[in-house]
Amino acid sequence: MDAFSSHFNSSWLNNLVVSPNQTTVGQFLTNSYTAKIVIPNYKQRVSEHYRELIHGDLDNYCLQVGMPKVFNHFGLELKFETPAQLHLHNKDMQMIEGLHHIISVLGSLIIKNAYLDSEHRSMGHRNRFPQLNFHVDRSENQPTHYSMYTRNPFDEEQKNPRTSSTLFVASVVAHLQARKEGQLDAKNQKGNQGSYLILQDGVINELLNNIILEHAWNEPMNTGEISILDNLTCLHASYYPRINEKGYKIGVRYIG
Repeated sequence: MDAFSSHFNSSWLNNLVVSPNQTTVGQFLTNSYTAKIVIPNYKQRVSEHYRELIHGDLDNYCLQVGMPKVFNHFGLELKFETPAQLHLHNKDMQMIEGLHHIISVLGSLIIKNAYLDSEHRSMGHRNRFPQLNFHVDRSENQPTHYSMYTRNPFDEEQKNPRTSSTLFVASVVAHLQARKEGQLDAKNQKGNQGSYLILQDGVINELLNNIILEHAWNEPMNTGEISILDNLTCLHASYYPRINEKGYKIGVRYIG
């Protein structure tokens, strides 16, 4: 088993989930880190925010509209004290073992002050997603249905902090927001629509890291950052706080 999976194992994650409002301090190999759940009590927050649309239990609502259940807590942020080089997937684009469990429990992972190992660092492509278009990159028919986004601290462009964010939500949140905005009929439009152009009215700030998880890509100069989500349970979008400053294209790769 690889070092990352050995350290950030099921027992480690379970201890974090038991105390979702606490920050964990630890050491991976010779590198100290802090770890925290970004949005504790996520299912409860979503239930309360959309209670007028759900009319009852959120799990039952997800079942009725053909969407995955919402995570109890959403998003793990792992931040290293000194720059960490990580081996997170192989040349066949298969994730290391431990990441699957973390993402199945918490939906997404943000790693700060870290970069991929030199063998795999340049793989993938670069992209800049449309403003607040919550969508999936991959379908259930594709074996590599996880998206990994990267900021390479050794790249002349990406070594700088980015001016735009990447946003993550559980799939049903985009569905509920589209219903709230009158874009979707829950009786006739079940399942993940694949793309939702929502939240264009400027109310997004109050939802960030409350209903919507934000990876701001704003760590200091020469800092690597990585995030991962499962397209089968989550959607993502770009967010440009200053619409004319869309920032550079972020690294993108698809892994299984």
